Order: sequence, then C-alpha cells, then structure tokens
Amino acid sequence: MAELRWRAKHTYEEIIEEMDKQFTIMLNLATIERMLKVYEIGCSEKHKPEIVEKIKKNGGVFLRIDGMRPSQGNPGLYTSYDYFTGLTIHSKRLTSESTINISKFLEIAKRRISKELGVPVIGIMSDALPAQRKAIEEVFPDIPHCLCHYHFYKFVFGAPKKLDSNLMTQTRNFLRQLYYLKKSTIFANQGKSWEPNYSFTKELIDVLRSLSKWKPRPKDPYFVGLELFSRLTDVHSVLASFIEELEGLKAQFEDDPVIRDLFLKITEYIESKNDILVELNIIKGYLAEIKTILDDNSATAEQSLDNLEQYSKNLGKRLTCENCFEVEKEFIGALQKYLKNKGELLFNYKRIDGAPRTNNSHELAFKQLKHFLRRIIDFQTANHYLLSHGERIVFVIPNESFEGILEILHEMDHQKALELIRSERTSRDSIRYIIHDPAMWASKIEELKKKFKNLLESLLMKT
Repeated sequence: MAELRWRAKHTYEEIIEEMDKQFTIMLNLATIERMLKVYEIGCSEKHKPEIVEKIKKNGGVFLRIDGMRPSQGNPGLYTSYDYFTGLTIHSKRLTSESTINISKFLEIAKRRISKELGVPVIGIMSDALPAQRKAIEEVFPDIPHCLCHYHFYKFVFGAPKKLDSNLMTQTRNFLRQLYYLKKSTIFANQGKSWEPNYSFTKELIDVLRSLSKWKPRPKDPYFVGLELFSRLTDVHSVLASFIEELEGLKAQFEDDPVIRDLFLKITEYIESKNDILVELNIIKGYLAEIKTILDDNSATAEQSLDNLEQYSKNLGKRLTCENCFEVEKEFIGALQKYLKNKGELLFNYKRIDGAPRTNNSHELAFKQLKHFLRRIIDFQTANHYLLSHGERIVFVIPNESFEGILEILHEMDHQKALELIRSERTSRDSIRYIIHDPAMWASKIEELKKKFKNLLESLLMKT
C-alpha cells in the first residue's frame, strides 16, 4: 500500500482497486488513511534524526516557498521545502493569496522548524510577488530573502516575450495558410492526388509544414518566436539561391510555380516583420548582457547589484531616443522598477553558502504535485493528501524499498503512533460531519431553535 501511495502516486481510490485486483483485499478510505499515517509516523521515527543532522550541517533550513492553483476555481495551495534536503515543511490551501494568509502560513512553517527540527532558517527563496514579499518581511525580518532569477526574467522581459510569442503565432499561422502546404490535403478531399515532382520540393514543403507546427521545447532559446523566424529566413535564403541559379538554366522545371509562389509569399511575410525583428534583436542583446551580470560568480552581492543598476541607468538613456521602440521602453521601465523595489534581493543568494539562484527544482516538484492533484481534485483523496502531506512534516522517502518499508513498520512504536492519530482525528461532532448527516443536521437545527427560544425568553425577562 505504501509503495502504491508514494512510489506509484496512486489515489486512495486507485489503491482500493489495486489491492482488490492483486490480493482480493477489500479496503475503505478511512482504513487506507489510518494505515498510511502509521507508516508516515514510522518514517518520522527512522528518518527524522538523520535529516535533522543534515540540516544542521548545512547551518539550518533554506526555505523555498511557492504557490499554485491546481485547478481553476479551487483555492490556491502554498507549500514550503528545505532546499538542501527536500524536506516538506508545510503545505496548505489558502482561501486567498493575501499577505495576511501567507503570513499565517509562514508562521506555522516557522514554528515547525523551531519546534520539530530545532534549527534556524538561514535563507528564503520565493517568487517576486508583492504579497509574498511583504509576508516574508513580516515573519522573517532578519533572514536573507532571495528572489528567483527565473521569475526576474519573466517579469522584466514580460512585454518582449509577449511580442515574441505573437511573432511565433503569426509565423505558424502564415505557414499553415500557404497553398502548397495544403494542396495535397485539398486534392485528397476531392478524391484526387497531388505531390511535387522533385524530391527537393517535397522536402522543402515537409520542412515548412514542420515549422508550421513549431512548439517551444525546454532547450529552446529564450525568444522562441525569433528562433522560429530565423528558421524561416534560412529556408528563404535557400529558395533565393535556388531561384537565382534557376534563372541561368533553360531546362524545364515542373515545380517552378511551386518554388516561386513559396518564395514570393515568404519574402513578403519576412519584409512585413522587419520592425518587430529589429526590436526583438535589440532586446535579445540586452538579455545576453544582463545574463552576463547575473551569472558572474566572481562578483559579490554588492558588486553584482551595482553592475546591474549601472547597466539599467545606461539603458535609461535610450528612453529619450527617437528610435526607441515601445516594447523596448516597457522592458527598460520594468527593469528599473524591479531594481528600485527589490534589486538587492536578487543577489541575496550570494550571501548564503550553497544557495540556488532559482526556484526551478521547487517549480518542477510543484508541477508534479499539481499534475497529481488535478487527477484527484474532485475526490475526497485530495483532502486526505493535504492532511497527510501538508498539515505536518512528512519524512517519507517515496522510493523506499519494500524491505525498507517492512523494516520501518516492524521497528516503529505502534502504540505511540495510534495515540498521535487519535489526537489528530476530527471529532464526529464537528460541523463538517454534521452538515453531511441528515439526522445529525436535523438535531443541529432543533438545537439552534431551542437556543433561539432561550435567548428570546432571556431578553424578555430583562425587559
């Protein structure tokens, strides 16, 4: 059951189905939850000392904080990890991502780190969201707060990225509308067939068709629209050279109309995007220069900030130039605003030995969690998952071997575990149970009516 839950990431419903299928053992949700909590507590007994020791060697917890929304319309989920060990400190659904709610979340994480781990917080990594930043300043006023470089790029280059994305979309749409890329399909729908006469033309059309289906990949450059466009200009260059060579030949070339039509249309499209290309290439140059400053490992935090502020100041001179583009102005403004409000936080990671620059590994873990929660968001299991994995620190190692699981269960203090589970169990008299039970709900209504009458009688006696 533990393997199904943590290694295979099965929902409670799937565990019930799998246990019945493999072993003809019938279980219910409550039994699964109770048994897995016992295992969690056993993992805590075994792994907590060694993990705490690792954290102490690192000087304390480097807290990574992130928020996500597993599905539209559902409350956001906030979670915090220790960067060095990957230990989940706390995760909780927040009704709103306000400063007050995030502060409460962080207060719980702070108490847990102090009480359950007995170590200090040496640094914090988060996105640059204002509510997050304010909450961190309130709860951890003297702890270095590091802002994720990935989110810095995302914020500062927001307008150029949007322009680049539009270029990618327009380029794909342009290619999809080219007649000779659709001709074989059009003819097939009419019960006819068509294909170019020469392999060169066939390959050319295949290349253009592939470009029309371009999708960003993880290793693509930052401006993917520019990258796609550069591919198209490469094809255009080949066509131009081919047509130039063709002019000197008098031989018959059956695919001549195809080649010339594609060349003329691509030429017209490329020329129509000249201003966008110039602007994006200018900003692409800025990106390379900023990246050099941010990636300079030899500079101290203070030197890096000075270098970036000086660079921003120099860029500011572009704002008064007549040839400064609109998106370029938006980018420069965003950079200046970021540095004014939170520039120092961008280099705080240099003040903590071994600290990361980005929240990327946390983002990846969160994406996996998001995918998992989306599968179970409409099931009772989603609630169980957060209770088991968010309301207390969990020391489960997902890839623990079957033998390791058995050893943990054999050697743990079961009596202590059961007492802890009983203390955590919500009373059946809780309103969250009552509202789902018709008989108990009816009694609750009658109780309210009785209290209401008593209150009226009390008020009447006073008068």
